[in-house]
Amino acid sequence: MLRIQPATGELLQPALELLFSSLSADARSQRIAEVRREIEEGDFDPQHLLLATSDSMPVGVQLTVIRDDDVGMVWPPIVAAELQGLPSEAIEDALLCEAVRGLDTTKAWIGQSLLEPDQTREHAALQRNGFTRLTELRFFERLLSDTSDRRQRETSVLLNYEPFRRSRNRLAFVTVLEATYRGTLDCPEFNGVRDGQQSLKNHEAAGSFTSDMWRLYSQDEVDIGVLLLVERPDQQAWEVLYLGVVEAARRSGIGRAMLLDAIDAARDANAERLLIVADARNLPAVRLYESLGFQPIATRVAFVRLANSLPRNRPHDTAR
Repeated sequence: MLRIQPATGELLQPALELLFSSLSADARSQRIAEVRREIEEGDFDPQHLLLATSDSMPVGVQLTVIRDDDVGMVWPPIVAAELQGLPSEAIEDALLCEAVRGLDTTKAWIGQSLLEPDQTREHAALQRNGFTRLTELRFFERLLSDTSDRRQRETSVLLNYEPFRRSRNRLAFVTVLEATYRGTLDCPEFNGVRDGQQSLKNHEAAGSFTSDMWRLYSQDEVDIGVLLLVERPDQQAWEVLYLGVVEAARRSGIGRAMLLDAIDAARDANAERLLIVADARNLPAVRLYESLGFQPIATRVAFVRLANSLPRNRPHDTAR
């Protein structure tokens, strides 16, 4: 009988061995040691690492990580082998069904998985278990040693901005953030799912920033846009977490001016690269990034599942 359990106690080692089975022996040992250290330091919860066993033999593993921004990152299951009378799909479904059950007991408002476009088997497993294919995400980078953007600065729209101050202008940031969602082409499916307060909270948990890295833009004393930047020191980079312009001010060069500001700020901080992500359906954003020298570096397919939307009546035994 197939059995799904959190990988705690004596189940942890076989679960980690299977989780990192694609790595070389040395790399696998290193990653297992890192995870064990994270568990000791309280940075990794093995309750969300699930092991599937059949007759006490490990046959599959699945990992979910609950981030500080209340997003549950869900990795597709890894199946050891297809057993006689127990197809791989059954193992995948059992693991994912229990994973989303566990996800619904956490504070996460959404489960999300980012997969390579050619991971079609994993795509199918997620879709069988309540995940919706949302869109393709395009990841871009811009090397800041390239100074060609300075020529465009001469014709850029002139804007004013004020940095983020929690005690003074948090409400203004929230209000404009919500306004930028109206009519957006960037994952419009999320409109109405979260308010600006929740979004700002999630962005605050996304990395290290100083007040000047978050900017509220205005023109003629009217707030029109928000730019949220974060430092990625492990990549020698800054990242644009969010760039949004209110609907009435779009298609007027404001987004371009804000992105040029982001390039300048990252360069002044001696970052090597500026990173940004776009919904592939948002063609105006993609064209803007490309026009300012951003180069595509990766594509991922985003699958999402909102909290408490679990498919019912999955036939398997679960032990907790």
